[in-house]
Amino acid sequence: MKRFASALLAALMICACAGCTNPQDTQTVTDATAEPDTAVPVTTAEETTGEEQKEEIGMQIIPDIKFETGMRLITQKDHSNGDAIKTFGKHSFYGGKVNLATVRWRLAQWDSGPDLSECIIEAGDSTITDGKWRQFSYDPEENMMTFRLDTSAYYQGRPAVAGDYWPHLLIEQDDFGYADLDRDTREYYKCRSEKIVLSMDIRLGDYKEVAIDGDWVRAAQFLLYFYVKGINTNDFCWFGIQLFDNRVEKNEHYVGYDGGKADASGAMIYSIGSKYVYPGESLWKDGAPRPNGDWVHIEIDIRPYLDDMFERGRADGYFKAGSIKQLCISGMNMGWETIGTFDHTMYVKNLALTSYPTGK
Repeated sequence: MKRFASALLAALMICACAGCTNPQDTQTVTDATAEPDTAVPVTTAEETTGEEQKEEIGMQIIPDIKFETGMRLITQKDHSNGDAIKTFGKHSFYGGKVNLATVRWRLAQWDSGPDLSECIIEAGDSTITDGKWRQFSYDPEENMMTFRLDTSAYYQGRPAVAGDYWPHLLIEQDDFGYADLDRDTREYYKCRSEKIVLSMDIRLGDYKEVAIDGDWVRAAQFLLYFYVKGINTNDFCWFGIQLFDNRVEKNEHYVGYDGGKADASGAMIYSIGSKYVYPGESLWKDGAPRPNGDWVHIEIDIRPYLDDMFERGRADGYFKAGSIKQLCISGMNMGWETIGTFDHTMYVKNLALTSYPTGK
């Protein structure tokens, strides 16, 4: 178990560097209305009996959930130049033009082989691909994403050794735009909401693991992270959901701090264990990952885990915020983070994060 936790920590720390720019380094979100509490009142509806009953009014809070503003294509990190990146292209899933000034999403391809800027091919509106190792697709009719990553492009037959970069294929959005929202809409993004429900359907597609003599570790993870920030403080936490790990079907939470490397941020990492994400059926079967299986529905209220994150961080003296009411959800990333040679595909559809503000 100790070995597994150590390996998981390494993966999570790499994820914390996945953003095009580290979201922890962006400007602190400010909100003069954050304290005292100013919650949006829960609306009421009259029934035919004349009695009043509280309704749950939720809002899906991931901006541009159907990629209508398009996708920004960015290069791999230049590790010899401060991990610099640049935009090399843009893509529309609807056949229209993409305005880089308003596009919200980026496709990140960290350490996954030849830079996509050098080998991307034309594959139609739905797909971004090099035709061989990497593919991200979005089908508007099915509201479905496809993430396919073959890490042999990076390893070229050599083993995965300690200190290797982890090949990634991620979509990311560093800023949900909290600072630009009106007062009422901001309430949905605050971590104090009554409920914040993550839902999606997920399916593991093709899955092939290649054992190479000398491999230090082989780990294929499909993860989702939300960026939790202080509203009027510089607090930051990588708040994760473990969706798939080839090493174990159902694991516990992971809680730690980004450290052990020169550019470590010291940021808190809190990751919900997959045993809580999948209380029933998962992406495994008979003790092993289950490729090309059935769709699995996920629906989990992350609000109690945000409380747990905050209490643990406060106990460690980490958070400057005095209450979870002073934190908000400000961005996200999702995708593959893998060390070792794998060829694997994940399908995700109907992704949503729905917030129900408290009426108290």
